[in-house]
Amino acid sequence: MGPTLLGQSKVYVAKLFPPGARLVLLTFAEFGFMFHVFLLGLQIDTSLVKSIGRKVVVIALTGTIIPLVFGVAAYKIVEHANPSEHALVLLILITTNALTPFIDITGLLNEINILNSEIGRFASSMSLVSDASGWLLAFIVRNIGAALKYSPTEPLSIIATVVGYYFILIFLMRPLVIWIDSFMPKNRPNEENHLIAILCVVLVNGFFAEYIGEHAHFGTFVLGLSLPNGPTLGATIIQKLEALCTGLLLPIYCITSGFKTQFSSIANMSAVKTELIIFAGYFGKFIGTILPSIYFKIPFKESLTLALIMCCKGVMEITIFRVWHDNQFITTQTYTLLIFSMIMATGLATIFIRHLYDPSTRYMADTRRTITNSAQNSGLQMLVCIHSEENVSSFTNLIEVSNPTKENPIFVCVLQLIEITGQAASILVKLDKQNNLLASNLDYSGQISNAFDHYENYSEGSVKIQNFKAIAPCASMHDDICTLAMDQKTSIIIVPFHKTWAIDGTTEANIPFLRTINKNVLKKAPCSIGVLVDRGEIGGNLSILTGNSSYLISMLFIGGADDREALAYSIRMAGQPNVNLTVVQLIASSYNTSNYQNNLDKEAMDELWASINGNQKIKHEKETVRDGADTTLVIQKMANNFDLVIVGRYHEPHSPVTLGLIEWSECPELGVLGDMLASSSFRFSVLVVQHNSPE
Repeated sequence: MGPTLLGQSKVYVAKLFPPGARLVLLTFAEFGFMFHVFLLGLQIDTSLVKSIGRKVVVIALTGTIIPLVFGVAAYKIVEHANPSEHALVLLILITTNALTPFIDITGLLNEINILNSEIGRFASSMSLVSDASGWLLAFIVRNIGAALKYSPTEPLSIIATVVGYYFILIFLMRPLVIWIDSFMPKNRPNEENHLIAILCVVLVNGFFAEYIGEHAHFGTFVLGLSLPNGPTLGATIIQKLEALCTGLLLPIYCITSGFKTQFSSIANMSAVKTELIIFAGYFGKFIGTILPSIYFKIPFKESLTLALIMCCKGVMEITIFRVWHDNQFITTQTYTLLIFSMIMATGLATIFIRHLYDPSTRYMADTRRTITNSAQNSGLQMLVCIHSEENVSSFTNLIEVSNPTKENPIFVCVLQLIEITGQAASILVKLDKQNNLLASNLDYSGQISNAFDHYENYSEGSVKIQNFKAIAPCASMHDDICTLAMDQKTSIIIVPFHKTWAIDGTTEANIPFLRTINKNVLKKAPCSIGVLVDRGEIGGNLSILTGNSSYLISMLFIGGADDREALAYSIRMAGQPNVNLTVVQLIASSYNTSNYQNNLDKEAMDELWASINGNQKIKHEKETVRDGADTTLVIQKMANNFDLVIVGRYHEPHSPVTLGLIEWSECPELGVLGDMLASSSFRFSVLVVQHNSPE
């Protein structure tokens, strides 16, 4: 669309961009980009700074200094043969090429779904250090230049102005926006006048940033960074603006930047020499990142991935190059070379990163932790995933029904799942009881943590709670869950089902975010998984916690690894004084499984009989079925007799027990029986268990 191809046609330019049209388009694009960086700042949690360690700082600074050295060396080699650019221009270009903007790196990591992986967090922290050092360097150079050009006291006024601006931003503008946010009704957070007021604050802030010599984009980013990203303010602004700014105006901004390129200008020797300087910067960034990474004993494959990530560029570089070109600081040739190099380097690096790094390989190598392999009379390690406050009561009762005792306590990691929809840095953090790092950001977060802490106190030593929070994109949230499960050596992960039900049995909510997470966890978890379908019986029945009445559990056993794991969990639950367990074994007439599976099933049933010996609270019933219709009849008889039904996820697809049921499945991630039990025709809650991850 630019002068390289279509822009050469005067007819095309006149029709697509009549007089004044391009200026309007550029104005909208600039506003869109300004709000885009504001949203990114709003979604970034400032606790990321606290996770930056010595290793991150050393690798980031080395990855910034080495490309400077390589770039200057390349410049010295070609400086006499390149009269098209001023020496100062090339040196500033070298400096900019050595930096790695935080916004661009988090955007790339989010795009390839590794934002909350170990390497993703490491790269985010490194880019933050690089960005901060670049801003500080630019600030120092600018003040030195002012001192040399005007007077030694000139920088003092600049420093005072900038410091005063950021003081106002953090200590005055932030309270102002929080004050506006306080008038938003919690049940109606989308009041248009409040939102417009905040957007006006963003625009005024951008104007003042430009007025004092700072870029409006950087000023709005810092404003977003300083504001609270809670459920009222943050979620409302993101919901209202993200589709418009990130989905429409940001691409327009990139398109208008492409208008300025002219590839015919780079077909000469001076362009080759400038490109050598640019290439030297990229090569220096690669070497300056991979060598210290290897020195710090980061595996070579991950060091290579990290180096490729840090070589990537994005929209912030486009902005810098665009400002330079508009101010005639660089020629169209250099601008085109910079854009072309950025596209090629980032495009190729992204392809290699996708093939080199799969975060799931780290935790998929360990596939041995299950309830079956854990002794019944030993402590149990659990990881429960919480999406909202509504999950708390059902999960605390599920923990209680799992038979914790002072002699054999249950160690529970409570992970709160919070989705970020933009390109902000992800966070996985432990919530300390005395110093909750993130509770102030989201109101319900602290309430969930407090609820589980109170439950731990109530349990008097039989339950040990650790609270964690994961803030990440939906597509990669499972990485946090699986990594935490591996690090904490958990035997089972419990996740909530994506549907919730009203008191009349109708579907109350459907959360696609949770369904995506559950599917990914079921595929890649390093231990067993349970999907809890809560209909309020577990959440509403307080008998387990109060000890007033019996809690009735049924387990459907057909056979296979998942059913054996579900049976092992059920037997553990039967040790709880208030639990009565009924194991219903469905036997298919005239159908035989492999001898190996039969032997394992027989061992599991022998363990059940050993548990039944002298225990009146455990019953074993056998039902012979011919097809899925018979299975349905058996389950319908159970409809009003139990509080919780436990079932394995996977069953032989050709088994007569499930014959004819697969075609009616709506949620295949629950398995055939799990999906049927989760239908609205039943009132009991359901726990679908999977033994490890499937082969």
